[in-house]
Amino acid sequence: MTTEAAQISATLLLFAAMIVPWITRRWPLWARAAWRVAVFIALTYTVLQMAGSPLAPQFDAAQPGDRVWQQLIEIGWWLAAAQCAIGIVRLLVVFETKPRETRIVSDLMAGVIHLLTLFAVINFVFAVPVGGLLATSGVIAIVLGLALQSSLSDVFSGVAVGTERPYSPGDLVWVEGGIEGRVVQVNWRSTHIATLNGDVAIVPNSVMAKARLVNHSLPTKVRRVSITVKVAANERPDRCMAVLNAAVKTCVLLSATPPPSVARSELQGDGVAYDISFTIPSIEVFVEARTELLGHIQSHLRHAGIALAVPGVPIQGRLQVPTAVTLLEESDWFGVLADADRSLLADQLVEVWFAAGDQLMKRGDDPKVLFIVASGTVEITDGLPGSTEVIFRLGPGGSLGAIGMITGTPYAATATALTPVTAYRLDRKGVGDAIAARPDLVKSLEVLARRGQELNRRDVVARQADYAEPPEMFLSKLRSFLRKISESPRDEDQRRHRS
Repeated sequence: MTTEAAQISATLLLFAAMIVPWITRRWPLWARAAWRVAVFIALTYTVLQMAGSPLAPQFDAAQPGDRVWQQLIEIGWWLAAAQCAIGIVRLLVVFETKPRETRIVSDLMAGVIHLLTLFAVINFVFAVPVGGLLATSGVIAIVLGLALQSSLSDVFSGVAVGTERPYSPGDLVWVEGGIEGRVVQVNWRSTHIATLNGDVAIVPNSVMAKARLVNHSLPTKVRRVSITVKVAANERPDRCMAVLNAAVKTCVLLSATPPPSVARSELQGDGVAYDISFTIPSIEVFVEARTELLGHIQSHLRHAGIALAVPGVPIQGRLQVPTAVTLLEESDWFGVLADADRSLLADQLVEVWFAAGDQLMKRGDDPKVLFIVASGTVEITDGLPGSTEVIFRLGPGGSLGAIGMITGTPYAATATALTPVTAYRLDRKGVGDAIAARPDLVKSLEVLARRGQELNRRDVVARQADYAEPPEMFLSKLRSFLRKISESPRDEDQRRHRS
């Protein structure tokens, strides 16, 4: 093969090496590597025919144009060698199920190969000694390294983070220093975290690589959380455990599996600590779940008369347990009444007890009574056959059945005691006796009609069809109910006189 033919063949091969990869982008990795090797072998043969060994090329000095052409072909040969080496490296460096790590390692090795190719072109093609260049480059590299120390640290830390992958975009993480939120972006220099306050924290990868890190999304989003409550040292342990367990069972945001647990963890002269462990489906609901749990704990302890511990105070007086009058005063239903009217109704309340599993009311039953929970936990379910859907859970101070008793609508849900429950019962006869003793109570009770629409939404055992009733219809039903029960005692007295 003549020198001119070799130059033309090498030029065509270089054009093919540049164009074909754009056409073969969808080829498998091994096919693209095989193509590069084939082109490199053919190009090596033509370069040997044109200028001898690529490591010691003999360019045509007589024709300047041919010399430049041959040098360009020699540069193309080195670039083809680099692409061939990169293709083989990417074929060999493949981590199964870890495409991100594969890409990072192959990109780093490709950068090293391109850098070596640059020095080879300078040394072999242009015959420029690279010893002095390497020395100068070393000095420049040291200066740049010192100037860009923090940035380079972030870049290499980004490589380490990308290889290890302790977190990914979308994960909820906690970083030492008080940063907590969801990862939205990970790049070579920094990690972007959307915090719970709605801000975006940009944390350098060098900090992420050195800081303690908790990934709340691994291995699953389910989290086990624990809080500590310390009560007075003079309270009975079994009673404290029962009240805290009832408070935990009142919560609806906690996961049922694994079940929450209560355990005594510390005993001191000024109080006893109880650890309450529970599971939540995601760390995103932690704040809401903790708020709900602490609220129920406070309510249950207060209604049980159990005081929280005060540091340095070994013995504390018992809290006053809310009376029936207090429960009515704090009730959504009867809180709007005057003190005298509430006291009159409180005299008609009957204290009742239920064991765990007992039903306070059942779906479809005739509504004759309402209950105000004094202690324990009541679970409200839809009561349908084969269904276990939980609508709500009531703790101390909660009431149920008022709407049904007043409107005569059958109960649309079932109420079951989850724990031993103490409650106050008020039936129609009790309301009638109170009205007989104080007829003006009818006018006071009519005030409740103004709250009818809102109370309809809150009463979990009223039929959903009644939720949309206009206030006028609710007022009519209330007045009809009050008229009937106020007339009942008079009818009873008349029957007694006749007899």
